[in-house]
Amino acid sequence: MTGFVRRTACRLLWMALLTAGPLHADETPGRYSEAPLETVANLAEPAPDEVVVVVNDNALGGNHAGLFAGAKLVDPAGSYVWARSRDRAWPGPSLADYARYQTTDGLEIRFYRFRLQPKAFSAIVQRIRDAGPTPPLFCASAVQNLLAGLVPFDRIAHVGWTSPAALGRVLDALTHGEGRIGECQKLDASPC
Repeated sequence: MTGFVRRTACRLLWMALLTAGPLHADETPGRYSEAPLETVANLAEPAPDEVVVVVNDNALGGNHAGLFAGAKLVDPAGSYVWARSRDRAWPGPSLADYARYQTTDGLEIRFYRFRLQPKAFSAIVQRIRDAGPTPPLFCASAVQNLLAGLVPFDRIAHVGWTSPAALGRVLDALTHGEGRIGECQKLDASPC
């Protein structure tokens, strides 16, 4: 590629980015507002020995995945803590508030809940401590890899990349039918 062609391509790309429209989700036309608080009123906060995987499935492939280990939130490559902490009155992460935040692009949110033995729960907490930053688009991979190989998630494989929807399908197998080890809930706490 010649220098002229490369410079022209860069200029065209720069112009396209400048005219592409809103750069932040909250500026996007048609963006949903958060669901009313009543929508998540029945959603119980995680128990001290509980892991709750949150899957936002409002787009093809899903939009986001996060995880609570007890009251500790892991929001890989997410914007929740940054956005909420701009409000000085924000008390900190909660499952209900995180759920409401996820509804800005729709109501297809699922919560996969698992009560764990102390050893398994401690192992997940240690993995959370050891985890580094997550690049954009790798939220579901980060969440899946926190669980992978640990009892009772020993059938979950470590992945290089996966989507939130694919992570949801893996967790569906653990929360439905005979031998289920957890439960799946919708925003209103009803079963999936």
